[in-house]
Amino acid sequence: MTPTRWIPSLLTATGVLHLLYGAATLAPVIGDILGAGLVNAVGGHLDRQAAFWFLVAAPNLIALGELARWAVRRTGTLPARLGGWLLGIGVVGVVLLPVSGFWLVLIIGVLALVAARRGPVSAGA
Repeated sequence: MTPTRWIPSLLTATGVLHLLYGAATLAPVIGDILGAGLVNAVGGHLDRQAAFWFLVAAPNLIALGELARWAVRRTGTLPARLGGWLLGIGVVGVVLLPVSGFWLVLIIGVLALVAARRGPVSAGA
């Protein structure tokens, strides 16, 4: 299995881990949001805003993984821009928040750039 085929699964797995970790560690805050009735339950509460953005990132990573999977199946490769964006996001995230999951994004970005540079693989990722 080449790095090109790993990238979609790594992105999806990172999103799933983000969701599970967020749900487990932010359960009380999520409970507060639910208890407040959801509508306008986040604004003005820093802990709820943090939980919201943490949990919103998860489906975005999963969707990005699915899009990457589609690209590999369709073209046999990943766009180099994907690796560039992930690397950039990872670097900024690691600088601003070194003890975080941004290291995963940074590593996936490097792998995606390497995979894009290697070119197409056979279809069926």
